[in-house]
Amino acid sequence: MQFLAADELHGRGSATRDEHLAALYAASLFAGFGLEPGGDQNTFLQKAPISLQQLPQRTQKRLQRFEDVPRTETWNVVGILRGSDAKTQQDAILLTAHLDHLGIGPAVNGDSIYNGADDDASGTTAVIELARTLSRGKRPKRTILFVLFGSEELGGPGNKYFLEHSPVPLDHIAVNLEFEMIGRPDPAVPAGQLWLTGFERSNLGPELVKHGAHLVADPHPKEEFFQRSDNYALAQRGIVAQTISSFGLHQDYHRPSDELSKIDFNYMTTVIESMVKPVSWLADTDWKPAWTAGGKP
Repeated sequence: MQFLAADELHGRGSATRDEHLAALYAASLFAGFGLEPGGDQNTFLQKAPISLQQLPQRTQKRLQRFEDVPRTETWNVVGILRGSDAKTQQDAILLTAHLDHLGIGPAVNGDSIYNGADDDASGTTAVIELARTLSRGKRPKRTILFVLFGSEELGGPGNKYFLEHSPVPLDHIAVNLEFEMIGRPDPAVPAGQLWLTGFERSNLGPELVKHGAHLVADPHPKEEFFQRSDNYALAQRGIVAQTISSFGLHQDYHRPSDELSKIDFNYMTTVIESMVKPVSWLADTDWKPAWTAGGKP
């Protein structure tokens, strides 16, 4: 968190040098955990070309307010913990977050660095720590993919590239859990809880709860968070893909004040630890979640 959300990384602007540095940092950690590289040319990185002209007009207009730097490519980080069972290792559990934030933009109270500590250095940290923990134990039966997407803030060119360059066939991805903004507790849910977007759309949430996950339904349905993270592109391809979050609609969202000083590290530690056993169960079973009637986007 200190590295990802530091002023020296200038807010990890989408498709910038700083996002690339964040990707290299995460890749070095994945390598240290002993994960297999799942990126380009036997590396942990996928480099995806982007064209600003192809971005939605709303995104292009927003970018004009931020630092004008070359934005021609973005980076995903892909690590693989290969399953131990010859039959079930073909199925993959996909754990994801996004690396980027907004970068350098209009100053607010003299601060122009949009650090993105909660959005989404917190989710990135969750995926890294789950990779660290799960790679130390007995290998699960299923394969686990740990993926950090680039340029979510530009509409998701990183996740779109991954969908076309996944290290396993998409129909072998049993489930995707995205971690997005888990750095502070949401006062709308009980203490120590996280919420799952689109809880009613599939049987994933209820099943994870049975195995100890501290998950409840999204208390902010009007915000349509299910459609607002990297999971949505995967869900549109048929994968049961939902986002874990605790975003309580705080006023630091997409502002320079989203800094480390606002993070509740005790809460973060508790909720990340709370997902280890449920994810371990998911990786050791042959159970596959399914959309409920009308739940598939």
